[in-house]
Amino acid sequence: MAPTASLYSPGFIERDHGSWSLEVAGDEAASRGDQREALSCWAECRGILSARAKSADAARVVLKMAMAEESLGDVQDASAHYLEAADLYKLAGEKHHVPMCLNNLAMLRKLSGDLEKASLLLSRALDEASLCHGSSHGETALIATNLGAVLCECGDLLGAEQCHMQALGIREQLFGPTHPEVGLSLGHLGVLHQLRGDRDGARRFYCSALAILDEFPRLHDAERVILRENLAGLVSKQLP
Repeated sequence: MAPTASLYSPGFIERDHGSWSLEVAGDEAASRGDQREALSCWAECRGILSARAKSADAARVVLKMAMAEESLGDVQDASAHYLEAADLYKLAGEKHHVPMCLNNLAMLRKLSGDLEKASLLLSRALDEASLCHGSSHGETALIATNLGAVLCECGDLLGAEQCHMQALGIREQLFGPTHPEVGLSLGHLGVLHQLRGDRDGARRFYCSALAILDEFPRLHDAERVILRENLAGLVSKQLP
């Protein structure tokens, strides 16, 4: 009698229980706050997956390692693993994960003071995001914002403005004109205008940003404080 169905049907996926159990053990260790134990488990899991050329699974585990290392302040290891995760995701054909790996790596470079390297990585991340997500996507807006902030620190105010305007346009298109992320983009533009010496322009952007952000009192407290201080500074300079 012929079998009614094959056990190994196209939808059947065989799991590598050795690597899977190590990944789960790492996840459980991380959930109870034991990041070092988590990293030990994930490192062993990564070795198994890499040896078996399971690039996508290895990328997922390496990304977890990078995030844990970043939380522990292990900048060098975290940076290496964000880059490894990006390369593995690209090798696996899962390019939609690459932009944020590069973004996170770039922000570590920024914190380390290497603004030039950070801007190059963010430019690459922005290109990757535009290719795999399209021009109107939340990740594209986030990376454009981060690139704008880095370019601003580098003194490239024109490049920074272009990035923040790109992010603003995406966020308005995705979320509407009164979303808190729109408020954040307006705040960045206020800073740029203030750095240029355009007090009136800066004031308009700050007021517009705060009008939006004040409607969401539980969000972005630190940013609202900075914007209020900047706005107060503008007003005080015009007082006799």
